This record gives sequence, C-alpha cells and structure tokens, in this order.
Amino acid sequence: MKITNQIHLIKYPFFISVAPGKQIERFVNVFALLGEKIHLIDTGVADSFPVIEKYLKDQRREIKDIASILLTHSHPDHIGSAKKIKEITACKVYAHPAEKHWIENTELQFSQRPVPGFQKLVGGSVKVDFELYDNSLIHLEDDLTLRCFHTPGHSAGSVCFFSENEKILISGDAILLPGEIPIFENVEDYLNSINKIRNLKPKLILSAWDEPRKENEIEELLKKSESYILHIQKTVKKVVEKGTNINSMEFCKQVVSELELPEILANPLLLKSFQACLL
Repeated sequence: MKITNQIHLIKYPFFISVAPGKQIERFVNVFALLGEKIHLIDTGVADSFPVIEKYLKDQRREIKDIASILLTHSHPDHIGSAKKIKEITACKVYAHPAEKHWIENTELQFSQRPVPGFQKLVGGSVKVDFELYDNSLIHLEDDLTLRCFHTPGHSAGSVCFFSENEKILISGDAILLPGEIPIFENVEDYLNSINKIRNLKPKLILSAWDEPRKENEIEELLKKSESYILHIQKTVKKVVEKGTNINSMEFCKQVVSELELPEILANPLLLKSFQACLL
C-alpha cells in the first residue's frame, strides 16, 4: 500500500501456533521507504521475505537495493526476515541498545522469552550496526531523514520513527489497541510513551498492528490505548485480591477470563505482562 511517494506499507498475515492443533491468526506491517535506495522499518516474520521481495518488484525495485533496516524492537514479528535480507544485501541494521542482545542472539531471546512458534517466526540472529537513542536524527539520504524516539513499555528498547516534515509516525507496537493481546514490560513506561506520541502531534500514525490512523482519529486512539492499559492493571489487581498465586498459570487464566480475552491466549508471556502491572 502506497502511503506517500516514499513510504509504503507491506501487510503480511501469518499464524502463531500456541498449542497442538491451535493457531492464532495475526498480521504485521512492514514499512518500506523508497528513495535512491530502500530502507525498511521492521522485517516481519521469517516468511515475510517473499512478500517483501514481491512488493518491491511491483514497485520496479529490487531487494538488493535495501540499504538499511531500522528495527522498532527485537520481537520475532519484527526481526524475522532481517538475517536473510542482510545476507543478501549487506545492509546496515539499526536498533536501540536495550534490544541489541536479543537481535544479535535470537537463541538467547527464545530462552528468556519463549514465544510459541519462535523458531518458525525468526530466521536467525543479525548484527546491529548502529545504535539508536531518544531524539536521534537518522540521515538515510539527502532528502530522507527520520527522528527516532525511545518509547519503552512494550519492550525496554522500543522506538518510533518520525518523519518531521510530513508529521508521520511509524510506531511499531508502542500503542496497545483495545482487545489486542496485552504484551508489555512496564505499565508506567507504556503510558509515558503514549503521552510522548501525543505531544509529537503526528498527522498520521502507522502501526505494526493497525490500519493507518489519520489526524482526526489519533487522540481517541491514544485515549483508548491508555484506558485499556489501565483497565488491564485494575483487572490484575482485582484478581490478586482473590489470593491466587501471581506466579501461576491459574492467575494468568483468571485475568484473561476477566478481560474477556480468548482462553487460548493464556501463556507464560502473558503472565509476565500481568505481573508487570504489579511493579
């Protein structure tokens, strides 16, 4: 999908196996910035590669012209194709230092964060060439510059990329949509990051898990995200009052039930998000 002359959205649907015979349907957005060279923001899962390649060919561009990969964070659905793309193109990879260890050692990531189906989602480790920091200005080309903003909460080193001229924000997973799977590490950081996004006053938000959101939708979107996070935190505390062991999967299942989310979502990863509500 063409967003502007330079920014293109590539949507990739996929499935996560959460139990034998049980899958969750998901999708993830990859963003291609088309200038003299090609610059990707995130790379989807491992199987995203052919779709990215085909989209670029449809735009009369070649995969070998990818010069850089900018990663919003280290999770499987964002780094999945990075290794293969870098092997083909020798492109440069950018990421926040708090995410670097999991990008450069995906086996370590899996041992510390065992996402269902991880090995199928991620093509392997990839070296980070440049570290990103809050308010960093990234000069990709003469007429293609992005500002990086550190937006932790979903993960410690999550970042957003902002086109200051066009007021377009590529937000990764920095905005948690109501009803979505609540994956985060720090509630206070998440809320602060949402407020940072608000203060940027973007005219368009391009998320990894949502359709493009225009200026007249953004404030309501941010308010709903804040309300959802606070609702999750309140629900977790309500379940805690029942005396359930917060380290147990029974605790996770009770919170999932109270949130009216599908029971199939209850897993150790979600348990950590609920435990983060108590920090």
